[in-house]
Amino acid sequence: MSSGLAARGIHYALLTLVWAVLCLPNLGGPSLWDIDEGNNAQAAREMYESGNVIVPTFNYKLRVDKPILLYWLQVSAYHVCGVNEFAARLPSALAALLAILVTYELGRRLFGQSAGLLAGLVLASNVAFCGAAHFANPDALLNLCTVLTLWCFWNHYRSEGGWWLLGCGVASGLGMLAKGPVGLLLPMAVTTLFLLWRGELRRLCDLRMLGASVMFLAIAAPWYIWVGLETKGEWLIGFFWKHNVQRAVDAMENHGGPFYYYILVLIVGLTPWSVFLGPTVWHALSAFRFPLSALRSPWSALRNRSLIWSKADSGQRTADSGKQFLLCWLGVWFVFFTVVRTKLPNYILPAYPAVALLTAAFLDDWRRGQITLPAWVMPTSLTCLALIGVGVSLGLLIAGNAISVDALRGRCLPGLEKGAWLGGVFLIGAAVAGWCMRRRWRGGLIGCVAMVGVIFAGTIAFWGTGVVDRFKAPRSLVQALPEDHTRREVRVAAFDYFQPSLVFYCQREVHCPQNDYFAFDFLRTPLPVYLFVSEEKWEQFKKFAPPSYHLVARHRDLYNGREILLVTNETIK
Repeated sequence: MSSGLAARGIHYALLTLVWAVLCLPNLGGPSLWDIDEGNNAQAAREMYESGNVIVPTFNYKLRVDKPILLYWLQVSAYHVCGVNEFAARLPSALAALLAILVTYELGRRLFGQSAGLLAGLVLASNVAFCGAAHFANPDALLNLCTVLTLWCFWNHYRSEGGWWLLGCGVASGLGMLAKGPVGLLLPMAVTTLFLLWRGELRRLCDLRMLGASVMFLAIAAPWYIWVGLETKGEWLIGFFWKHNVQRAVDAMENHGGPFYYYILVLIVGLTPWSVFLGPTVWHALSAFRFPLSALRSPWSALRNRSLIWSKADSGQRTADSGKQFLLCWLGVWFVFFTVVRTKLPNYILPAYPAVALLTAAFLDDWRRGQITLPAWVMPTSLTCLALIGVGVSLGLLIAGNAISVDALRGRCLPGLEKGAWLGGVFLIGAAVAGWCMRRRWRGGLIGCVAMVGVIFAGTIAFWGTGVVDRFKAPRSLVQALPEDHTRREVRVAAFDYFQPSLVFYCQREVHCPQNDYFAFDFLRTPLPVYLFVSEEKWEQFKKFAPPSYHLVARHRDLYNGREILLVTNETIK
C-alpha cells in the first residue's frame, strides 16, 4: 500500500511539474484574444465590480452566450490576483491540471499506473490541450467536468457498489453550469451507449441514479432558475435557443466545415502524439474479437456477448472493456459535433482525454512487449514526426514573411520566422527516437516524443504568443488614452471596428454607433470624445468632422488586417 501511495505521489509531482512548465509561464503575458477571451474576461469584470453574481453582462448589456461557472471562478481570481489577464486565464489553467490528474487516475484504473502516467503526459503535452489551458473560456472547465463525470461512472461500473453515481451528478451539474446541456447530455450518451453495447442497460435502473439526478439538480438548477427570474426568461431563451438549438442547426458566424473537419482538428491538435493515431486506433479496435462463428451467425452474436468477446483472462477483459468505453466516449463526441452545423476546434476538447488514454494504452502495451507491430509501423510514425518538423519550420518561415507567399501578402507576422528552429526539435526528436528504437529501448522512444511535445508546446506558449501579441490592436490603442479617462466624464466609442477586449482595457462602456448618422452625432458631443475607427471610415469622416479632432494612435489589427485609428477632440499632454 505504501509503495503504491509513493508511486502515485511521484506521478502527481511529475505531472504537476509538466503542467507548471507548460501552463504557468507567460500565462498573463499576452493581451486578451478576441473574441472569446475579451467577452468572458469583461463579463466577469462587470460582475466583480457590480457585485451582481447572477446575471452576466457584457459592455453593461445582458450577455446570454455562456452560463455562470467561468465567471464565478474569474471573479474569485480577480479578488485574489487583481483584474488582469493572468487572473482571467487562471481558472482554465487550474482546470487543465485537475483534468490531467483525473485522466491519470482513470488510466490507472483502466490499464495500470504506467499507462495512467503516460496518459497524463500525452494529455498535458499536446498542442490543443495546452492551448485551452491558456485560454479564458469555458472549454477547459467543461473538459474537466466531463472527465470527472466519466471517471466517477467507471468507478461505479467496476466497483458494483459505493456512491460514485452521486459524483456523476455533481460533476455533470458543474458541467451544466460551465457550458450548458452538453455537460449533461454527452456524458449520459457515452455511458448509455457503453451499457447498451455491453448488454447491461439494467444498470440504469439503479436507485442511486435518482440520487445522482437530485445532486445534478441541486448543483445546476438554482442558478438557472434565478437568472431566469431576474431576466424574465430573456437569458434562458437567448442561451438555450440561440446558443444551443441554432448552433446545432445553422453554421453561426460562418463557423462551418466538412464532415471530416474534426478528424483534421484532432490530427493537428494532438501534435506530436498524432503520429501514433493509426496504430492507436488499431490497438483500440483489438478490444473487439469477432470469431468466425460470429461472422456465420451475426444475429446470434449480437444476442450473445460470449460470441463477441473471445476467451481471455480477467485483466485482458478489463482492458478491453476500458477500450470499448473510451471508443464510446470518442464516438459520441465526434458524431455529435460532426452533425452539429456550427464547428469550432475547441468543441471536441473533451475527447482529448479519451484519445490520450487510448494512445497511452497502446504505447504502454508496446513498451512492455504485450503487442507485436509490423516492422514498418514505428519507422513510419517517426518519419511523420520528422515531417511535422519540416512543416513547422516552413509554416513559421512563411508566416514571418521570410518566404514570401502572395496569398498571405499583408497578413504576415514578422518575427515568427525566428522560431523556425522549432522544426528542428521534431527532427532531432525523431532521430533520437529512431536510435532508441534500433537499441530496442522503447521507453526512450516514448520519452523522446514526450520531450518534443513539452518543448514545442512550451515554446509556443512562452514565446510564440508574445510575438503574435504585438500585432493585436486593442491593448496598444487603449494605452494611448489619458491615464485619468476613467475618473472623469469622457465618452469612448468604436465605429466600423470592434473587439470585445476594447471594453476590458478601457475599463468603461464603449459605445457602438450603428450607422454614420449616429457616429456623426457622437462626434458632435461637447464632452471629451475618443473614437476607435478604421482608417477607411475616418478618411470619409474627417472631411465633415469638427476640426478639433486629431489622431492619437494607430495600430494594424491582427484579426482583420485593417489599420485602426484612435482619434479625439482633446489635446493629450
